Amino acid sequence: MSSVQKGFLAALAASAIWGGMYVISRVVLEVIPPIPLVALRMLISALTIFIVYALMRREWRIPRAAWGQVAIMGVVGYVVSICAQFIGTKLAGAALGSLITTASPLFTVAIAATFGLEKVPIRAWLGLGFGLLAVYLLSGVNEGGNVAGALWLLLAAFTWGVLGVVGGQTVAKLDAFAVTAWASLIGCLGTTALIPLETSPIQWQAITPLVLLGVFYVGIISTAVAFALWVYGVSRAGSVLSGIAFFAQPIVGSLLGALLLKEQLSSSFALAAGLLFLGGWLARPSPRDS
Repeated sequence: MSSVQKGFLAALAASAIWGGMYVISRVVLEVIPPIPLVALRMLISALTIFIVYALMRREWRIPRAAWGQVAIMGVVGYVVSICAQFIGTKLAGAALGSLITTASPLFTVAIAATFGLEKVPIRAWLGLGFGLLAVYLLSGVNEGGNVAGALWLLLAAFTWGVLGVVGGQTVAKLDAFAVTAWASLIGCLGTTALIPLETSPIQWQAITPLVLLGVFYVGIISTAVAFALWVYGVSRAGSVLSGIAFFAQPIVGSLLGALLLKEQLSSSFALAAGLLFLGGWLARPSPRDS
């Protein structure tokens, strides 16, 4: 299996995990509000990787020269992007939030192309466009959205695009999990500082073993594992293919919502899935692109 194929599968796995997080977060967010939950998931992510690496006697420290990039990942990607997504979704609604934030791969590709990090052929842009159209069909957007909310969501999408580029460049030289651990710790500190802005209290009396299990799933699987897989995927498969993999997130979320939460699949689901596969086929690399 080639490095590009491994990277694509890693990005696809991260996307599938985040799609599944939709089901878990439905339970956890009823008890723990967003900002404390983000801070907690970042802390669990960092501690998990540090503990595992200590037990395995693997090197978890990173070179001093890489701290600037890791700080950008933690602040821009983990704090600004996630918080902007929460604010934008609250103002503009979940449908528009899903549509705009899932467009972040387009920003990743645009940044990579602008700075000459990748060569992006026209058919790759077309493939990404089909992927975005698939997300649009799944989002159910059929009415005007809140302008301020849309701007917050665009900020979330752009900053996540920055995370993809910076993270991909960083883990091309360093261990993906070690980088994720330190970025998570920075994200935890930054998000913790924002907790006083949270208006909803934690429902301590409603914390059950199921909720705790959900919290650890979000922290370990959806953050420590998925974030490391994502930046590894971008570093190996490039921004275009990892972007196509990212578009699979709402497909997985919709399927799991139907299977586990008894939600109804939209009439456009099959068409959206077909467009996503078409986009992936168009965006696939060819020898002429190398």
